[in-house]
Amino acid sequence: FLVRSGLLVSYLGISIVNGLAFTAYNLASTYEYVLSRISVVHHAALNCIRRLFAIVITSIAFGVPITLLSAIGILVSIGGFASFTHFKQEKTKRAKRSTSYLPLNSVPAS
Repeated sequence: FLVRSGLLVSYLGISIVNGLAFTAYNLASTYEYVLSRISVVHHAALNCIRRLFAIVITSIAFGVPITLLSAIGILVSIGGFASFTHFKQEKTKRAKRSTSYLPLNSVPAS
């Protein structure tokens, strides 16, 4: 059936692209290309969102229904990522506001 309908070629193509993307992701993370530019916490948060995206897309693609418990888990994960992002931005804003352009040390260097 797969060969006659042409789905085999489509599945193989998608599998190859998926394998290459996953390999590139792992190599970038392993060789510290990504980790040298962002913190480990950011990397873990982005990895969580990547997994959520994979769960939702695969359930749509394969017709697997998302149960109430799955939906709650997805919403909790998205909420956690959103709160992490929000509080990180607030911390950055506070750090920028507290930066003074005036010298804080009034004692001249000898």
